[in-house]
Amino acid sequence: MRSASSRFFFSVFLLLAFQVPSAQAQENALLPQMLETFKPRCIGPANMSGRIVDVAVYEKEPRIMYVASASGGVWKTMNHGTTFKPVFEREGTSSIGAVAMFQDNPEIVWVGTGEANARNSVSWGDGVYRSTDGGKTWLNTGLKDSAHIGRIVTHPTNPEIAYVAVLGRIWGPSKERGLYKTEDGGKTWENTKLLDENTGFIDVVMDPENPDILYAAAYQVRRDAFSGGNPVVQTGPSAGLFKTVDGGKSWTKLTQGLPNRPFGRCGISIFRNDPRVVYAVVQTDKTVASVQAQGPNKKLELDAGGIFRSDDRGETWTHVNSLCPRPFYFGQIRVDPNFDQRVYVLGIPMLLSTDGGKRFGENNVAKGTHVDYHALWIDPKDSNHLVLGSDGGLYFSWDKSATWEHLNNLPVGQFYAIGVDMRNSYRVYGGLQDNGSWGGPSATREPAGISMADWFNILGFDGYYCQIDPKDSDTVYAEGQYAILRRINVKTGDSKDIRPRLESKDDKIKDDKTKAKEDEPKKGKGKAPKPSETNIDPRPAKNHPAFRFNWSSPLLLSPHDAKTVYFGGNHLFRSFNRGDVWTIISPDLTRGKPGANDYAGNTITTIAESPKKKGLLYVGTDDGKVWVSRDGGRDWTDLSEKIPDLPQDRWITRVECSPFDEGTVFLSIDRHRNDDRAPHLFKSVDFGETWQAFVGNLPNNAPVHVIRTDPHNPSLLYVGTEIGLYLSVDGGKYWTRQPQFPTVPVHDLVVHPRDRELVIGTHGRGIYVMPVAPLQAMNGNVLHEEAYLFDIAPAHAHRPGFQRNLGIKQWSGENPTYGAGIYYYFRDSLKEPPDISITDGKGAVVGEAKGFKEAGLHRLTWRMNVKGTPDGSYRPVPAGTYTVTLTVGEKRLTKSVQVSSDE
Repeated sequence: MRSASSRFFFSVFLLLAFQVPSAQAQENALLPQMLETFKPRCIGPANMSGRIVDVAVYEKEPRIMYVASASGGVWKTMNHGTTFKPVFEREGTSSIGAVAMFQDNPEIVWVGTGEANARNSVSWGDGVYRSTDGGKTWLNTGLKDSAHIGRIVTHPTNPEIAYVAVLGRIWGPSKERGLYKTEDGGKTWENTKLLDENTGFIDVVMDPENPDILYAAAYQVRRDAFSGGNPVVQTGPSAGLFKTVDGGKSWTKLTQGLPNRPFGRCGISIFRNDPRVVYAVVQTDKTVASVQAQGPNKKLELDAGGIFRSDDRGETWTHVNSLCPRPFYFGQIRVDPNFDQRVYVLGIPMLLSTDGGKRFGENNVAKGTHVDYHALWIDPKDSNHLVLGSDGGLYFSWDKSATWEHLNNLPVGQFYAIGVDMRNSYRVYGGLQDNGSWGGPSATREPAGISMADWFNILGFDGYYCQIDPKDSDTVYAEGQYAILRRINVKTGDSKDIRPRLESKDDKIKDDKTKAKEDEPKKGKGKAPKPSETNIDPRPAKNHPAFRFNWSSPLLLSPHDAKTVYFGGNHLFRSFNRGDVWTIISPDLTRGKPGANDYAGNTITTIAESPKKKGLLYVGTDDGKVWVSRDGGRDWTDLSEKIPDLPQDRWITRVECSPFDEGTVFLSIDRHRNDDRAPHLFKSVDFGETWQAFVGNLPNNAPVHVIRTDPHNPSLLYVGTEIGLYLSVDGGKYWTRQPQFPTVPVHDLVVHPRDRELVIGTHGRGIYVMPVAPLQAMNGNVLHEEAYLFDIAPAHAHRPGFQRNLGIKQWSGENPTYGAGIYYYFRDSLKEPPDISITDGKGAVVGEAKGFKEAGLHRLTWRMNVKGTPDGSYRPVPAGTYTVTLTVGEKRLTKSVQVSSDE
C-alpha cells in the first residue's frame, strides 16, 4: 500500500550514508553521491540519428539485431527495430568499429571498439569486448591498444573462435596492428599476420563453406594534426589483399590480376551460394581520393583501382569497373547472397550493378535515405530484405532497395557545438556531424516527452556552432563546415549569408590602431554589401591572402552586446551589426603555414571575451597558439610560450574566461591528433602571463574538448572529455565523473544562466540536460550543516498536453520531472525520517510528507496539487508564494517557492 505522502510528493534518487574526515575530503566524497541525484536527461533529437558503422543480424530470426554507431555505443532490438535499447554504453568507450554475433546463439556478441573510418572527428577504442548474455554484461577480452577495429568474424560452429581486423592508431605508429585470432573466447590472442607498425587490417571475411579460408584487407592510413577532409596518408607498400586456407596459420598476398602498386583501403565480399566468387573494391595510390572520388563505369587503367571479381576464390582477379567511392571513408562492397550479378557498392550514394559490376546505375539506389553509407546486410533467405547504415542512421528495405524505412528511434547524433536561447521553456540549438543544425525545446508539456516533431532544421551541411541572441530568441547564427555562416530568423525562416568575404582586393587595409574605439564604433554601421562584394570594412589590401577557416570555425556573441559577433579564421573577425559588415581585428594568429589542404589547418579554434571586461579577448588555434588582446583587438600578445611543459604541437580546444575575476582564464588543450591522449588543463590568474596545470585526477585517456566555469559558483567547474562528463567542486583539484551518464565524447557545455541547468552536447548520444542549482549552492559551509534546505526554483503548474499518438516506434526525449523540486541535505543519518510540509500564505498546510533519513543529498518533488488530490489527477493550488518547511528534530528550516499556474 502506498503511503499518504505519495499523493503529494514524488521521491527520486536516494544517496547512501558517508563518513569523511575533513571538509575537503567530504566535498570529494560527496560529489559522486550528489551526481547520482542529478541524472542527466536525454532530449535528443533522433530525427537524423547519426553514423551507423556495422550491424549484426541473427539470420534465423532477423528481428534480433545489434547496431553499432560510430560514437554512440551498441544498440539492440528484439522486434525488428520497433524499439532499441542501448546495451553498450557504460564501458570504456562508445566508439565502435565492428559488431559480430555467433549465429548459433544470439546471446554471444563481440564488439570491436574504435571506429575504423579515419575521418577527422573519429574516436578510438580500448579493445575487444565479449558478451555471453545478449549485451547485459561485457568483458574486455584484450587488444586494449588496438585503437581502431575494422571487422570481426566468428566461427560458424565454435563460439570460442573469432578473428579481428585491427587497424591500429591512425595518428601514429603502433605495434598492436594485424589480423588477430582467438580460440578461447578472447582469453588469449594470436596475431596471425603482422605487417609493420604503420599497416593494420581494415576488413576480414570468412568463406561460408570452409571457416579456415579467410580473406583480409591490409591498410596503411595516417591523419595529420589538422582538420582537412582526407587523411594525409591513405596507401602503403605493405597493404593489399591477403588469404589464408589454414585458419590464419599462414597468409598469402593476392596479386594475380590486381594492381601492382601501393594499396589503400579495400573491402571484400564473398558470394554466399558459390564462395568461389569473390568481389573487392580496391584503392591504390592512383585512385582519385577526393570527396566524390572515382565515378562508376569509367574506363580507367587497372592501377587506378576499382571493382575486381574473382571466380576461383581469389587466386586470379578481373578488373570490372573503376568505381571507388571516397575510399578512406567507405571501402565497402556487398554481393547479393542469392544472385552473384547483383552488387552493391557503398559510398556517398549507394550504387548498384546487376551485371556483376560491369556497369552501375548512375542514381542512388537508396533513394530517400541520408547519404554516406557504411553498413549493409542482405538477408540470405530473402534478398528483398536489406538493413542499411549511413551517416543519417539505420534504414530497412523490404523490396530490394526500391523503398526505405528510416529507423529514427536511435538518438546517436554527433554534436560539435550547442547554444541556448532565453525563451520559456528555452530552446537548445546545435550542429551535427553531416546532419546540419537543429533546434528544439528543452522541455514540453507532452506526456510522451520531447518528440521528433518538436525539433526543426535551420541549416544543412555539417553543423557546428550555433549562437542565439539573448535579447531576440528568434535570431540564430548557425555555421557549416569551413565557415558557411548564416544569420537565421527562426520565426520567419529568413536566412542571410554573413560569411566574411574577400572578393574585393582594391583597397589597402588601414592600420588597426587608427580604427574607431571599440565602445564607439564608427565602422560597420553602413548598408550591408551585396553578396558579390567584400563585406570587410576597411577593405583588405589588393592580393591579400585568402582567409583560412577551420572545419568548425568558432563563433561568439559578445557577452556585453549581442549585436557584436566574433568569428575565427586565421584572423579574428568582428562585426558590430550582427555580421552584415566585418572588421579584421588581428593579424594572422596562426603559425602562418597551411595544413594538409589549402582551405584547412592553421586556424583559430576558440574565442573568448571576458564577461567582466569588454574587449578582453583570447583566442586559441589548431597549431598551438594562444593570444590575448586587452584593448578590443588593437594589440595582441602571444601567450603560447608561457604554457609550461607542453609541446607546441597541440590543438587549443577552449579558452574560458572567469565570470568572477577579470584576470582569471582557463585553457583546455587536446593533443590526440599528435597521438597523445592525455588531458591538458591550465589556469592563469594574471591574464595569461603565467599558467598552472590543474588536470588533477582526470584519467590519462580523456583529452578535454571543453571546459566551462559555473556562473554562480567560482569553485564549480565542468569539463567535457572524450570519455564523458567530469565535474569539480574545488576549482579543479579533484574531478568526479558523472556516473549517470554514458561513456561518450562531450564536445560542448552550456550552463543556462536563468534556469540553472547544464546543457551537454555529446558527439554520439545527442543532447542532455542536467539540473545543477544545488551544486551551485554547495560549499564548505553547507557541508558542515547538520541539515540544509536549498533554495527552490520557481515552478509552474499546468495541465499535461494532449497525448499525441506517435506510436511505439517513435523516439521521444525525456521531459523534466513535473513539479517543484525540493533538495535537502543531511550531514549524518537521522534516527527518524524528517517531516516536510508546505503551507500557503495564510499558514494552511497544502502538502506534507516524510523525507529520507539517510545522510546525503535528497530530492522530493511537490506536484503542486491541493491536499487530497488523487494520484494522477490535476488540481493545482492557486498561484502564489508557498513556504516549504523541513523539520529535523527541534530544527525547522524554511524556504519559499513561487508557484505560477495556467488556471
